Amino acid sequence: MAVVGIDLGTTNSLVAIWRDGKTDVIPNALGEKLTPSVVSLSDKGEVIVGRAAKNRLVTHPERTVSQFKRLMGTKERVNLGGKRFLPEELSALVLKQLKQDAEAWLGEVLSEAVISVPAYFNDNQRRATVAAARVAGLHVERLINEPTAAAVAYGLHEDAAEAQMVVVDLGGGTLDVSILEKFDELLEVHASAGDSFLGGEDFTHSIVTQLARKYSIDLTDLSPQERGGLYRFSDKVKESLSENQAAQFEMKLAEDTRQFEISRDEFSKWSATLMERFSAPLERAIRDAKLKRDDVADVILVGGASRMPIIKNYVGRLFGRIPSSNLDPDQVVGMGAAIQAAMKARNKELKETILTDVCPYSLGVNVAQEFQQGYQSGFFDVILQRNSVIPISRVSRYRTVADNQPKLSFGIFQGESRLVKNNIYLGQVEIEVPTAAAGEECADVRFTYNVNGILEVIISVPSTGEEKILVLQNSPNQLTDEEIAVSLEKIASYRIHPRESAKNIALLSEAERMYSEHLGYERDEIQQLIYQFEYALESQDPEHVEAVGARVKARLEEIKSGFVF
Repeated sequence: MAVVGIDLGTTNSLVAIWRDGKTDVIPNALGEKLTPSVVSLSDKGEVIVGRAAKNRLVTHPERTVSQFKRLMGTKERVNLGGKRFLPEELSALVLKQLKQDAEAWLGEVLSEAVISVPAYFNDNQRRATVAAARVAGLHVERLINEPTAAAVAYGLHEDAAEAQMVVVDLGGGTLDVSILEKFDELLEVHASAGDSFLGGEDFTHSIVTQLARKYSIDLTDLSPQERGGLYRFSDKVKESLSENQAAQFEMKLAEDTRQFEISRDEFSKWSATLMERFSAPLERAIRDAKLKRDDVADVILVGGASRMPIIKNYVGRLFGRIPSSNLDPDQVVGMGAAIQAAMKARNKELKETILTDVCPYSLGVNVAQEFQQGYQSGFFDVILQRNSVIPISRVSRYRTVADNQPKLSFGIFQGESRLVKNNIYLGQVEIEVPTAAAGEECADVRFTYNVNGILEVIISVPSTGEEKILVLQNSPNQLTDEEIAVSLEKIASYRIHPRESAKNIALLSEAERMYSEHLGYERDEIQQLIYQFEYALESQDPEHVEAVGARVKARLEEIKSGFVF
């Protein structure tokens, strides 16, 4: 049975497989390699995923959602057409669509996958990804960090010579920086840093806010459809500025047709604060790895947002070389995940390589510190230092601080602050100890961090032999087995549009979006095209639908080609 690699991205997702000596990125029902990570709910209660859903961000914003990957690991619920979804459930719908597309293409049932995650994903986010896969009907063979997957796709694991590589992965919603070294049969990560809330979407948002300021637009006065259209055009402008020194577009806002223009220099100024956030993780990773510029064999740019000239230029200046981006930045992570899946399946075509990764955050417990006025809690005691090579297991001993203290309580945290209130809470565990004088009783706390980046905590009392294992799914932000079962039932109850109609749904949603964005005779023509296609659909004649759909699509492409950025 095949094991696929999946890149579950903030903006786009894809599924790939290694076979016949190469990586194949599996196309979806529309024949596209990338499936937008967007979910929409139709008026009939049907789930729409991918390109058609993305079009509905403009036409049906109240029934459509994107960027929910940023909410993974939280219990925040997303309102979608009056229904409330957990981030894991929305991600599961995307994974389920990828699974269906792959099964149709391969002609076999899939049950296992290697799924990539941002290297800087915390424990809650990683467990949420595994839960989403379970809801989608997939067993996670392994989670692989996105920069490591990219390095594998570039063949660093096959390089006979020792080499160090820097991978900078700027996707739609996250930034990851990893420094890797290849020697013998080992591909080892030396340092990892990043920002789970910085990506291409933030650069798009900066264009929207600065355009509003430049052209005196009150965003709160715009309708949801107008705001959606402005974001879409701003995203197109961002892409256009990767190739051109300036970009223009026009759209109707509050009954007025507005002309917009932005230069590459303006965009660079508007992005200054974001670039400060971008530079900090790079500098931290270099510092943690004790890296020297001359030691670097290659610098790889990954993620669609890495195409922006401000990113390429900054990374080039920092490392004194032109970064590599000869593989498609949008597909390289999924390709690497597919190669790792083949390695796990012991594919004989691939050289067996041991991949090691690092713990991107420090992990520890909440402890009390002694001051003149007595003990004060809330301080972070690190058990696993950030960038420790995994898998890893470490133990620390903690003693009672009061006479006749009946138990020891440990809060588990992840982060870099000396105060636990500034770190990420992962869970809590208590264990009873025999009453005795302060300091006479103790408990050992063992942290074990595995290759999937998931933490196991074991608390034991040496004097009694009592032991407790912290099940982190029981922390406030994790789905329990019961909640996963409920989500499975919930997702199953929503009808998913069949693959056979996915092309038609996408074409209609594209036409509806274009209708909302155009004016005058072009809007009237688009409306007539929609009528023609809907009439053809009513005939239920596949050949007629195919013929009319092809004509409508061709004309829509002609209309779009005259709309210059």
